[in-house]
Amino acid sequence: MSYRYLPAQLHATADATMDFFRDSFGLQNARVEEEINKKLGYRPTLHWLTRQGYLVCVDVRESPFSPTLESVVSDCMQQCLPVKLFVAFPGKPDVPDYKRNSDRAREKGVGVVEVTDAGCAVVYEALPLSLIGVRPIDKKLYPPKYRSDLAHAEATFKSGSPEKGCSLLYDEIEDLSRKIGEKTRSKGLWRAPKPGENLPMSQFNKGQWRPKMELLMLWLDWRKCKYLKDSLQRVVSVIPHRNESGHKPATLEVRIRRDREIKTRFEAAADLLLDLITAARPLRV
Repeated sequence: MSYRYLPAQLHATADATMDFFRDSFGLQNARVEEEINKKLGYRPTLHWLTRQGYLVCVDVRESPFSPTLESVVSDCMQQCLPVKLFVAFPGKPDVPDYKRNSDRAREKGVGVVEVTDAGCAVVYEALPLSLIGVRPIDKKLYPPKYRSDLAHAEATFKSGSPEKGCSLLYDEIEDLSRKIGEKTRSKGLWRAPKPGENLPMSQFNKGQWRPKMELLMLWLDWRKCKYLKDSLQRVVSVIPHRNESGHKPATLEVRIRRDREIKTRFEAAADLLLDLITAARPLRV
């Protein structure tokens, strides 16, 4: 393969890396030193567009990371570009600042590939930079019993499974809202039946979520529990997102739009869970 910008001493490293990504990930017909986006103007040594709509980029360098990649990572995050960025470097005893640079790459979600005579080894996997930019959940604001599940949801989201990460948050919202239904009924916070009505005896821990929430909204006595109204109305509004299937985007444009939307949903779900927890404190659920 011919390279215009890559130093000659790194050509063999780039060729070995190209073979590795072809054999290990099925990525063929690499684009060499081409822009991945006109607005960004970034030319990685190699890049591919996957069937899932991700741009897999490999920057071949002497070291696992470089300060010049800081702006690339930042721009990809800001523009919600679904880039999985790797740095491939020749493994040798005198790699400059190996520990500091490899740690920095991992912190930024950049993958690291070490290339030696024995072959290529992935030291760190690359994370989708479009998802890394999600607002971190301030877990200290939540009761301790929620923090482990929140950390798991956040890690799942950032690792490239945003639908599953969102679903984990919706699971927490659903569980709490069902408990609110049971507790308000047992504490006598429902209104009295109107003529011709019968007080429903539905169990909130069974059945579809939306009908249970609509039933709760219909029967709650808002004079007694006004503090719940705004949060529960928002719960009803997010249920359609919870039930949407996670189809894999087939093009780069669809991936960019999907990642931008789902990032907003993840942040909103985390906020809603906190609001619901706060609103439900008088019930001690």
